[in-house]
Amino acid sequence: MPDVNVTPFEIEVTTRHGDIVRADVYLPKSGDGPFPVLLGASPYQKKLRYLPVHNVFSFVEYGPMQMYLDNGYAYVAMDVPGTGRSGGVWNPISRHEGEAIHDMIEYVAGLEWSTGSIGMIGMSHYCWSQWNAARTRPPHLKMIGAFDGSTDMYRDWMYHGGIPIQTFLSTWLFGSVLLQHLGQGIPFEEGRKDQFVYDLLSHTTDDSWHRERSPFWELSNIEIPVFSIGAWGKSGLHLRGNFMGYERVQGPKKLLIVSAESFAATQLLYATEEFHKAELLPWYEHHLKGVDNGVMEEPAVRFYVKNENKTLEATSWPPEDVFESTFYLSGRKMNFVESLNDGALQQAASMEKQQGTTWKYPDPEWRAGVTIFQKDGTLNHVARVNTFTTEAFDEDREFTGQGVLNLFVSSDQTDLDLIVKLSLVRSEDKPFMGEKVSQGWLRASHRAEDPELTSPMRPFHKHDKIDPIEPGTVYELRLELMPMSVLVRKGDRLRLEISNQDSLIADTPMTHWYGDKVGSDTYHHDTQYPSRLILHERPR
Repeated sequence: MPDVNVTPFEIEVTTRHGDIVRADVYLPKSGDGPFPVLLGASPYQKKLRYLPVHNVFSFVEYGPMQMYLDNGYAYVAMDVPGTGRSGGVWNPISRHEGEAIHDMIEYVAGLEWSTGSIGMIGMSHYCWSQWNAARTRPPHLKMIGAFDGSTDMYRDWMYHGGIPIQTFLSTWLFGSVLLQHLGQGIPFEEGRKDQFVYDLLSHTTDDSWHRERSPFWELSNIEIPVFSIGAWGKSGLHLRGNFMGYERVQGPKKLLIVSAESFAATQLLYATEEFHKAELLPWYEHHLKGVDNGVMEEPAVRFYVKNENKTLEATSWPPEDVFESTFYLSGRKMNFVESLNDGALQQAASMEKQQGTTWKYPDPEWRAGVTIFQKDGTLNHVARVNTFTTEAFDEDREFTGQGVLNLFVSSDQTDLDLIVKLSLVRSEDKPFMGEKVSQGWLRASHRAEDPELTSPMRPFHKHDKIDPIEPGTVYELRLELMPMSVLVRKGDRLRLEISNQDSLIADTPMTHWYGDKVGSDTYHHDTQYPSRLILHERPR
């Protein structure tokens, strides 16, 4: 990130909890003020703001600060309690932390250089901070620009479907927080930063510890304007949160889903002035300066359609014109791709009697998770997983909205994990290739659904207790697929991939702890047990 042309000064406030928290203030070089304020809060140490935008520094998530200074905004960069220059205990995404941000907002609103109109800014963890502070309803917080941020910490990333995250936890916690503090001469123990990993891994169900760290449960408190922006490439971390945030907040709101297909691409997009000038700056101008620029007359929902390279509009999510399309799993050999079973995904209900796909794990050929290396060095992510593939489509079809996999399963174990991916295989692709369209996860012992929050197209699992399965007994599991939008063109195929292990290459960094799983699972697909994938489809 290019350095800004002003020198910041530090402010501090004592929160309602007695913590002394500090922030750096950047004021526009020209103009006398007072100024509307953009506030970003994170544990990533405000003193490291000078670092460039690069995936090596994945925690640089401020956005183009100089552009906002040039447009007459003050920028406040805050270290949350227990991190950087702020005292107290690090208690990430907790309500305690949200209240500390609340107190900083209200303090800043009363300073002479501030107009008292505060908006929040920043992506990823900074977006977590936006949801977190907004649920506490600071009187001077006028709007949030919630780019790329979870709302339900248990379901959105800590425990996907009840399965604990492994790789991201270590790269985020150590790479972005703990080692960066140690590198700045701040011990792990200061602010109790070293304890978070133990707390996280000791709370395996969605108990009160997780609930306090999930703004999801208080999103209906938010009545200020919210611009929720997600990226298709972050389906394993933040995407679900942006949809849930948009759905549950009560004030004026808009939803935008952008095309960025990776963590690095999302970070780079957020750093560009072009994106902010086109999307976020107009929101800040309208809600913090009162500029009548028509931003609230724009469509409620906009979303990028994969494989069409086009952004479409809708009045709701899912779009109002969706209908349900069902694809049944079948043991019929497709003779299409090398996989453990090479099964079929078909729109006619299966007529098979007592059919199922049985496999043993761990697979002896797995190398980087499920990924193998072919003789020519090519990576193959599907050769050692279970696949169910459609025939080549005979016309263009758009699948936009939610998806659910109703899968009948049995095992010789007392639990099983499902790690599921839906991929687009283009007509010009080799059979083992594919682009991820959606994904989902579920541990069978977490199968119980919350009847108040679940729906036919989006199961919402309680995750409140561990309920083992009986070996040999068939269970119907309903697995939530992340929101999606893709155009499957004539000649293309959809492929469902099922395993209990990730690719440590294709799925990084959102990979899961494999544990000590050894056994045999069966996915049933016959007239008695009609396993099926149901997708929202839009007319073309």
